[in-house]
Amino acid sequence: MTNDDNLIKIDEIAEGHKVIVMCGVSGSGKTFLARRFVGKGFLRLSSDEIIWSRYGDRFPGLDSETRKTAFIWAADEIDSSLASLIRKGERVVVDSTMCKTVRRSAIRAVCSECGVKPLFMYLKTPLATLIERLDRRKGDGSDDQIVSRQEVYAFHAGFQPPGEEETDVITLES
Repeated sequence: MTNDDNLIKIDEIAEGHKVIVMCGVSGSGKTFLARRFVGKGFLRLSSDEIIWSRYGDRFPGLDSETRKTAFIWAADEIDSSLASLIRKGERVVVDSTMCKTVRRSAIRAVCSECGVKPLFMYLKTPLATLIERLDRRKGDGSDDQIVSRQEVYAFHAGFQPPGEEETDVITLES
């Protein structure tokens, strides 16, 4: 995600949108890109930060049911914070996987209720690249959480890429 073309697109996209939503598997570059929007005046809502605030570095070791509950809780926090920020007139970038169509639909509904149309940025990333990036993580904070090989395989296999009917999506190869 260091391609100059993508950085130019950020300037163009930032000008025309109130809500940008990252979409991609862990390690695809969502946080990297989201931070570029922060530099353009957007506030960042991060599911990783929300989860880290409650569980810290204990999260990877939690049982699957607790982790699932944490993801649901973080999604609810994102939705309520997003609605509040939009109503305050803020520009927002949502930094979360948005791995399921139903989750992206929920974000669209929140935005619609607030009179805003979101733009999703899908970071399409080969599995080998995801593994390479995630292997470099050290677990040093919310943006550096450890993701096991088993998890990245599962996340990659379970990810529902945006379909043709999702017309508010820009796809970037990362």
